[in-house]
Amino acid sequence: MHQQRTILLAEPDATLRAQWSGQLTGMGFRVLESGDGSTALGMALRAEVNLLITELYLAANGDRCLVHAARQEPGLRRVKILVVSEHGEGDDRQWALAAGADAYLIKPVRLGRMLQVSARLAASRQQSRAEVRAAGATHAH
Repeated sequence: MHQQRTILLAEPDATLRAQWSGQLTGMGFRVLESGDGSTALGMALRAEVNLLITELYLAANGDRCLVHAARQEPGLRRVKILVVSEHGEGDDRQWALAAGADAYLIKPVRLGRMLQVSARLAASRQQSRAEVRAAGATHAH
C-alpha cells in the first residue's frame, strides 16, 4: 500500500502558501499549512511529516528560525527541510544549511523548481523512515 507523503508548508505569505499548497496537493501530497513558525512547529511534532517547507526567518517558540527550532526536537531531526526565502545572500544560505536545512531556494522561485526539489526531499524522507524500520527489524539492540 502506498503511504501518502506529508508536507508541512510554513509560509507567512497567504497567497504563496495557497498557490504552493494547491500544486503540491495536485501532485498527490498531503499538505498541512501554517502562517507562523510556532504553530508549524507544533503541527510538525503532532503529525508524521516527510518535508517541512519554510521561510528562513520564521520565528518559532522564541527561536528566530523554525529550521533551528525543528532541529532541536528529537522527533524532527530526520525530517527534510526546504527553505524558500527572499534572503538570497550567501551568508543566509550558509546559515540555513548550518542550522539544518537540506536545501535552499531563493524567492521569487520558479514553481516547477520548488515542486521538483520538494518531491525529491519528501521521497528521501520516506525512504529513510523505511530504512530505519528495516534496520530495527534486523538489528536488535
